[in-house]
Amino acid sequence: MWLLIDIGNSSSKAGLYDPTAGTAEVVGEIISSRRFEHGQLLGAELEEFVGGESIGRIGAVSVVPGKNWQWVEQAKRLFDMSVTFFDENSTMPFDLRYSTPDTMGNDRIAVAAGGWVRYGIEGQQGVIVIDAGTAINYEVVLADGTYPGGVIAPGPGLMRNALELGTAQLPKIDLVLSEEVIGRSTHEAIQSGIMYSMLDSVSGMVHRICETSDTDMAIVLTGGWGKWILEKLDRDWYYHRDLVLEGIADLMRLEA
Repeated sequence: MWLLIDIGNSSSKAGLYDPTAGTAEVVGEIISSRRFEHGQLLGAELEEFVGGESIGRIGAVSVVPGKNWQWVEQAKRLFDMSVTFFDENSTMPFDLRYSTPDTMGNDRIAVAAGGWVRYGIEGQQGVIVIDAGTAINYEVVLADGTYPGGVIAPGPGLMRNALELGTAQLPKIDLVLSEEVIGRSTHEAIQSGIMYSMLDSVSGMVHRICETSDTDMAIVLTGGWGKWILEKLDRDWYYHRDLVLEGIADLMRLEA
């Protein structure tokens, strides 16, 4: 069993991965996954999550380097193993042509790898992976197997915080979709502005990106808001729950 770790801005997510399981075209399967809040007692929670499984390899990506030591420490204590962290210098399943790779979040690399391996068809179909969480990231891999770049936009939580901090009287609201586009109260007006704007932004951005490609593009959603966005837009797109973790496994396979 492999232990996969995604150390994110708001929390970390870990997955138990069987590299020999599954019936899909890509061998391997996430057996279980769990979110770990930053600051919680990681050792006991991680030991409970693993549940006595034999861990053969541990791979990770991180956008918060200051949190890495906790996972490294627990991997050594619980499994007597080191953690392999993947970044822009790792071997990838695509040709990375980003002009500033050292500034690229490593979770973006993993999710792009996972999307390309599972949904791309070299020479025929590229991939747009939308990781919708704290930020909404769009990762683009073209049908020729190159990664030219992507798009980064604020998620609904960041938009809500900006309105609250940047204005004197606007209240903090729950992130739910109001029943009507025109808000009948200030709460509803803010909800409509944030949530419908997010949906329209995703739809419009996908359209803009697709216009730049002369081949088909598979659209894949993941992240905390991914399933919700797909349900509300009702498009012929894909939802893949643990795509960052599976992308880490893809990078592990490519490691010499």
